[in-house]
Amino acid sequence: MKSLGTMRSLSSWTPLAMGWIKVNSDGAVSNLERRASIGSVLRYSNANWLWVYTMSFGNVSAFKVETRAMLEGLFLTWDKGFQKVEVECDNALLVKVLLSGGGVSSNLVELRLLHQVLHQK
Repeated sequence: MKSLGTMRSLSSWTPLAMGWIKVNSDGAVSNLERRASIGSVLRYSNANWLWVYTMSFGNVSAFKVETRAMLEGLFLTWDKGFQKVEVECDNALLVKVLLSGGGVSSNLVELRLLHQVLHQK
């Protein structure tokens, strides 16, 4: 069973309990270049980097790209076999929507999928 610690809207490192992995995810949109990019940093509880990744997309909304960044970061973490995960995201709206259960009926496919994976048993 996956164990999701807390979701925070912060922009600095906060240490974890032993055995936990932290996913710091972020997304960015360039309206000039009509491109979007996402990335995540996976860290051990001692702050050492475990994995870093980036991906680029066509033109999408900032909210969608932030949602995709969190989703991909979680998939990568779970694919590597880690079950105790804390997510850190700088998009306060995304955190609020997820914590309130707003992703369950969203029109945004990525948000519905993120809601589903966070509530798996």
